[in-house]
Amino acid sequence: RHGRLQEPAMALAQAPPPWLALSLDEARSAHVPHHARPVQETRARPPASFARGEPRFVSETKLITFHSSAGRLGAAREVFDGMGHRDLLAWSAMIGAYATRGIFHEVLALAVSMIGEGVLPDRFLITRILQACAYAEDQRLGSVLHSMAIRRGFMGRVKDVPVGNSVLVMYVKCGELGRARAVFDKMRRRDLGTWNSMIFGCCRSCQWEEARRLLDEMRREGTEPGVVTWNTLISSYARSGDLDVAVDLLGQMEECGVEPDVVTWTSLVSGFVHSDRGDEALQCFIRMRVAGVEPNGMTIACAISACASLKLLRQGSQLHCHAIKIGTVNNVLSGNSLVDMYAKCGEIVAAYRIFNEIPEKDIFSWNSMVAGYAQAGYCGKAYELFCKMESYGIQRNVITWNTMISGYIRNGDDERAFELFQTMESYGVKKDTASWNILIAGSVHNGYFDRALRIFRQMQSVLIKPDYITILSIIPAFANLVAAWKVREIHACIFHHNLEMDGKIANALINAYSKSGDLAGACAVFDRHSSRNTISWNCIIVAHLLHGSPTKVVDYFFKMKQQGVLPDHTTLTAVIRAYGMEGMVSEGREIFLNMDKDYNVTPDLDHYAAMVDLLGRSGRLQEAYAIIDEMPLAPNLTLWESLLTSARMHGNVRLALLAATEMSMIEPNDPRIQVVVSSLQDLAGQSFDVPKVTVHSKERMLGGVESCSTEIRNMVYLFSTGDKVASEHEAAELKLMMIEMGPSMLSAGNGTLEVEEEKEELAGIHCEKLAIIVGIFNSPHFRSIRIIKTARMCNHCHTFAKLVSEKYGRQILIKDPKYLHKFENGNCSCEDYW
Repeated sequence: RHGRLQEPAMALAQAPPPWLALSLDEARSAHVPHHARPVQETRARPPASFARGEPRFVSETKLITFHSSAGRLGAAREVFDGMGHRDLLAWSAMIGAYATRGIFHEVLALAVSMIGEGVLPDRFLITRILQACAYAEDQRLGSVLHSMAIRRGFMGRVKDVPVGNSVLVMYVKCGELGRARAVFDKMRRRDLGTWNSMIFGCCRSCQWEEARRLLDEMRREGTEPGVVTWNTLISSYARSGDLDVAVDLLGQMEECGVEPDVVTWTSLVSGFVHSDRGDEALQCFIRMRVAGVEPNGMTIACAISACASLKLLRQGSQLHCHAIKIGTVNNVLSGNSLVDMYAKCGEIVAAYRIFNEIPEKDIFSWNSMVAGYAQAGYCGKAYELFCKMESYGIQRNVITWNTMISGYIRNGDDERAFELFQTMESYGVKKDTASWNILIAGSVHNGYFDRALRIFRQMQSVLIKPDYITILSIIPAFANLVAAWKVREIHACIFHHNLEMDGKIANALINAYSKSGDLAGACAVFDRHSSRNTISWNCIIVAHLLHGSPTKVVDYFFKMKQQGVLPDHTTLTAVIRAYGMEGMVSEGREIFLNMDKDYNVTPDLDHYAAMVDLLGRSGRLQEAYAIIDEMPLAPNLTLWESLLTSARMHGNVRLALLAATEMSMIEPNDPRIQVVVSSLQDLAGQSFDVPKVTVHSKERMLGGVESCSTEIRNMVYLFSTGDKVASEHEAAELKLMMIEMGPSMLSAGNGTLEVEEEKEELAGIHCEKLAIIVGIFNSPHFRSIRIIKTARMCNHCHTFAKLVSEKYGRQILIKDPKYLHKFENGNCSCEDYW
């Protein structure tokens, strides 16, 4: 349009005219690129073309190029704006100057002005502008340039691959994967950059399978993936948390002869750290060092974070030395990781020293140090730093406030935690989901379950959406018999917010429904659970074991194996106990003897306790004792307790006293064990050769009063042994019931040893009887009575509950410290063995 616009390339590299205020030495000191520096060292003469009377606008274009190459972008723009006539070369020089320095908004503004003045870009300039559109994510202008490239014939030939790649990258960066794919499919020739861009787009849109398919396709078409291709896939999978696939891709990369670089290894180390797999992160770091790849600052920082999560002080200190060696110790990223590592390892002084040595502390530096003090219990020091932050120009963010709130509530200062929670928004910091989660989790941890539920409800009332951490924090608080309706309330919230598909939440729900007495609810959640893992199967197996359904336990065990899920330690413990409840000794023994070979699980104390229970239930007490006597591990309290239960149920005083004596040696300050030992010594007399254990007086032994709680009409009531019945009517009914059940009560506990802590004639009516009678007469329309008891049920109360369930047609659920008793139609789920 404007005639010949381009001069020979060397004309732009000739010596500057003398009227330019920049010497050659100044040009060199300004790091002017070699191709833009003067070739000749002549200062006095202007370029030959200038002497020939070169057009003024061509000389001005050279001025723009020279100024921009020397780093004087303002001067270049001043020359450009003063030009009376700007051709394509002038626009290219000015746009190129901005693009080189990453000032993309100016590139786009100049491109619009250029097209408005009737100057159209060539294939080289349009590529550069499209790159700016990609970085600025300006799809509107990018689409216009795409259309222009098609009309001007820049997209159809083999040599136009760079233009096609630029269009492809622009659509990918703007999130338009469908349009990017259309461009990709129409390209006649694709180079490695084309494939890399398309694979990056698929990874960015979480289309992992399509990215893997493209990798296979590019290899079939003869384009071998390079290190960038592999890094794109590996880093994307690592960031998404699918680290097993990322490691598999690393293996394929090495098989193809492509050496992983520091980016590859750093992506994997970082991915493992963010997935709380610190041990694997360190193993990956070691592999990188063995391969001879030098870590960079990011790699070191991630490895230090892995040491922080595992509290590995020695390894963290070694990495600290390495950071000093390669000069990244004062890097803010490495410094923050070091502060976190030393703080979590309890070296708070070292953490503070590193914090002071960070030259340019950012918000993460301050947050790490505040968290370090708070976690170490120095909330005063943490608050002191918290208050200093703004005086150093660091604006406290929501993480800072959450850290302080968490520190106070973890250290028992709930009042101060709630005060900060209430005032944070007055400082311009909006509460997020994590803020509420901290209060809920802290309340549950400190035993304030109802307060946790109130906070949970308030959170929803202010339209803060709970996440999976919220749910996992609050569910355990209500996994008990008197909170069944609260579990259903939380489940409704989970369903409303579409969180039920989360595997951890589904498992927690199964557990909560089971412990609240609703086995049907637990089964319903399990049946809808689409991604069952070992923990899911364990939850439903343990649920049926808790509710006295051993046949179902075995059925689920076989279904689990049929679906290819490998049983673990918990599964096998539950199955052995289920076989014990069924009286299937040989089957349970076979599982125990072959578990190492069949399931790669080494028997531990839980499995030995299950075996003692299995043999003890069937009356094989000597075999049960032999298991304990010959086992390679030191027996714990649970093992001796299993033997005590078996001996008591089968009337073996000598073995019961032996087990109780061993228990008292493990827990010498437990008053209930002392009472059992005392009772058994009274029964045994002096006829057995068992070491005599000195026990305290009964007044000292019975330091606490037994109590239980029950739910009536959505209200929880507490009863203690010896309490009076609330009304005369209830007292009369209780007396009448005791008289009517007298003959049956007399047969209670035949064949067993009576070693209860408190006899009713001494302490008064046991609390569970009070709870049952009040439940019967105050909740006539509710069939189920649910009771939580602090101590083991005695034989008389157990028989009483069975008879009441039969007479009044009620289901009575009583959870003591060891068993869930489900009384129905005169029977108990424990089959009178507890």
